[in-house]
Amino acid sequence: MKYLLLLLVSLAATEVAHAQVRGLPSAGDYSEGQGTTSRNTGFGIKGGLSYSDLKGSGAGIFTNLNQLKTFHAGVYGQYGFTHFASVQVELLYSRKGFQADSNGLKSQQTTQLNYIELPILFVGNITETLSIHLGPQVSMLSSARTGSQDLDIGQSGYNRFDFGGIVGAEARLGPARVGVRYDLSFANLYKSGSAVTYNGHPISTLITDNNIRNSVLQVYLGIGIAH
Repeated sequence: MKYLLLLLVSLAATEVAHAQVRGLPSAGDYSEGQGTTSRNTGFGIKGGLSYSDLKGSGAGIFTNLNQLKTFHAGVYGQYGFTHFASVQVELLYSRKGFQADSNGLKSQQTTQLNYIELPILFVGNITETLSIHLGPQVSMLSSARTGSQDLDIGQSGYNRFDFGGIVGAEARLGPARVGVRYDLSFANLYKSGSAVTYNGHPISTLITDNNIRNSVLQVYLGIGIAH
C-alpha cells in the first residue's frame, strides 16, 4: 500500500511540475466538437474515503455490527465514444471491512480486507459537469487482518475473488472530479462452513448462512493528468 501511495504522490507532483510550464487542463479545453479527444477521454489518479460494512441475511452472525471508515486509491482511464457516453476503467487498491462483536467478545473486533479492484463503468454525461456511473467490478482479496492478526486467506474461510456492481455520480471542474458511489458485492464474503476467528481464536459457530457481502459507500477526489 505504501508503494501505491508513493506512486500516486509522484504522479501528482509530476503533473504539478508540468502544469507550471503548460498549465493544467481547464473546462475551456473541452468542447463538443472534439469527439473522443474531448473531456470524455483521458486518464488520471483518484482516491478517497470508504465507508464499509456487511449486507445479507448471514450478517446476523455478528452482534453490534458497525461500519468501518477506511480508504481507496488508484488510477483511471476513460475513453469517450460520443459527447454523452464513455467507458471508464479503473485499477484500485481498496480497503474494506467492518467492526463487530461476536459470541460474548467484550470489545469490538476490526476486520480489514484489502482488495485489488477493476471497475468497468459506463459514464453518461447529464450536463457538461455532471455524470452518472454504472457498471460491474471484479476484485481479488490480497490480504486480510482481524484484530492484530494477519490472516492466511486460503485457510481463513474467505472467498479470494469477488464481483459486484457500482452506481454513482460525479461532478467535474477542469481536471478535477469529485464523486460519490455505492459498491455492492454480489459474491459471498465467506465460504460456507467457515468459522469466524479473532486473533487466532474461533469466536462464532460455523457459518451456515454465507449470504454475507461487502457493502461500501465511497467519496473520492480525482485529478486528470492527460486528455
